[in-house]
Amino acid sequence: MRAWKQVLIAGFLLQAAAGSRAEGIATIQVKGPIGPATASYIARAVHVAAERKAECLVVQLDTPGGLLDSTKEIVDTFYASPLPVVVYVAPSGANAGSAGVFITMAADVAVMAPNTSIGAAHPVSMGPGGSEKGDDVMKQKLENFASSYIEAIAQKRGRNAEWARSAVRESASITAEQALKLNVIDLIATDMQDLLAKLHGREVRGNPLKTAGARVEVDAEAVLLSRLRLPERDQRLVAARRRGLTRVVALGEAFHRGHVPLSQQELAHQ
Repeated sequence: MRAWKQVLIAGFLLQAAAGSRAEGIATIQVKGPIGPATASYIARAVHVAAERKAECLVVQLDTPGGLLDSTKEIVDTFYASPLPVVVYVAPSGANAGSAGVFITMAADVAVMAPNTSIGAAHPVSMGPGGSEKGDDVMKQKLENFASSYIEAIAQKRGRNAEWARSAVRESASITAEQALKLNVIDLIATDMQDLLAKLHGREVRGNPLKTAGARVEVDAEAVLLSRLRLPERDQRLVAARRRGLTRVVALGEAFHRGHVPLSQQELAHQ
């Protein structure tokens, strides 16, 4: 336990603003498909950030999609987090696709860099070999669940529920500029320093954030994934991602959790 705490601490930012108490700003990067290893990583980052009394946790995100089970775990982690969570879709060219839509909209503060995109969250159940599985009734049930779930997330965070539903039902996808205009996100920031400057003074959970002048430290993601002793299932996912074999996925089937092979829980966005 001590080892992964030390690794995550390396991802902290230390505020340099003169005349005030130094505040820690935790930052991690999530890039690639969302799976169990990602959910564990984010949960542990939240735990360590809260333990170190960080001002907030910034999750820099670039993902084509992920598993429903893992996405729900991340959303639940955000809801239960004792400190504000900021999702930052970056850098330029990054995408919050499929599961990334749910994750971004579930954050306390949703931010995107210029020339990024978000959307295309329509679920399609995939079987072994990438073939689509499930009858029309099952597909409709999955779509209805995903639509109501993302609508609930949007309503909780005061964001555009109508567009959120269209991302699921119609695979709607928009740019950062459109997302800001449509109240899908809260801010656009060009880089981390711009983000911290724009977050400073913003009221979140009844308190203003203190982020101006923060110094960005080296992110700990790569070190964490290589050194942390993950469960065997997570190790297989990380290894598959490194080999480029993990399929682009959107949403898994929650009602099958733990009863079918992982490969049969993967979904791809249309």
